[in-house]
Amino acid sequence: MTTGRVLQHVNILVDDLDQAVAFYRDVIGLELDDTPDHDFPSQFFKLADGAQIHMNEFEDTRAFRAHFCLVVDDFNDVFRRLRDADAIDIKPWGKVRRLVTGAMQMFARDPGGNLVEIASRPDDVIDQDILDDDAHVHISDDNQLYASGRNEHRRGA
Repeated sequence: MTTGRVLQHVNILVDDLDQAVAFYRDVIGLELDDTPDHDFPSQFFKLADGAQIHMNEFEDTRAFRAHFCLVVDDFNDVFRRLRDADAIDIKPWGKVRRLVTGAMQMFARDPGGNLVEIASRPDDVIDQDILDDDAHVHISDDNQLYASGRNEHRRGA
């Protein structure tokens, strides 16, 4: 029995369902899930523990920094596919980095303009050629968090 709150799904809107399905299935590596019939184009994707991404084709305005995060089984492989698809987006949150937890973090833009954070598990081995990719990756002792330059107090602290 679950005693806490569980995320059941994230809904994203895309302009071209076929193009977006190919991106999430073939580039990120998600598995398609059963999708109910709607009166609009849609596709669901499977995530762990019964969670899903619900993708619907509607025109909408996309946020610049708002995103959701997927922890992937093979960060190295997903990094390479995103790089080859020219989908890594370093503008909103900076270059790919290792967090203080040890996990790697990167951001990608899907074909509809949605921002997706892709993370590794903290003890995953990251290939050296990825760590050496200066165009997309910045590894140092002081890059664990994005520095906005806004100097605001942290919420919830």
